[in-house]
Amino acid sequence: MKMPRFTQAFIDRHGNARFYFRRLGFKRVPLPGLPWSPEFMAAYEAAMAGQAHIIAAPRAKQGSFAALAASYFASSAFMTMKPSTKGVYRNAIDRLCRSKNKDGNEIGGKSAATLQREHVVKLMAARAQKPESANLLRKVLRAMMTHAVESGLRADDPTLDVKAIRVKSDGFHSWTDAE
Repeated sequence: MKMPRFTQAFIDRHGNARFYFRRLGFKRVPLPGLPWSPEFMAAYEAAMAGQAHIIAAPRAKQGSFAALAASYFASSAFMTMKPSTKGVYRNAIDRLCRSKNKDGNEIGGKSAATLQREHVVKLMAARAQKPESANLLRKVLRAMMTHAVESGLRADDPTLDVKAIRVKSDGFHSWTDAE
């Protein structure tokens, strides 16, 4: 007999069959009875309807960039993005949170409420050799600060008047007759 999706079964040390609902991002829930029985299916449906809990939020200090990142990852603005855009944003935010400031402390542990315009400019200037990376950082910080304002963590957005770094390019080359 096939088990319902996200169901794990095993025999415990006393020889009893145990069934659990296990889904990534959800809490593990014990399921009573035998698979497909009414009591089993009632508990299974309740577990499927449950809300995913944020795994990293309890470990992040409240008000920090890491906590803001976890909150942003759970927001509707992030969840409605295309998967490829989510991946790019998540990598950029994780890289920002893991990067260290001049004191050697991770930025993820710093307070998001104390970010100022000059900090954003310095972060972008550190990536000036790669202007696309600096502009992506600006875009990601703008999205996070918009979320911080909406969630009440900040009153203003320090990224609003920060200009993007102009990318120097030779433009598109014209095709030759041979091409």
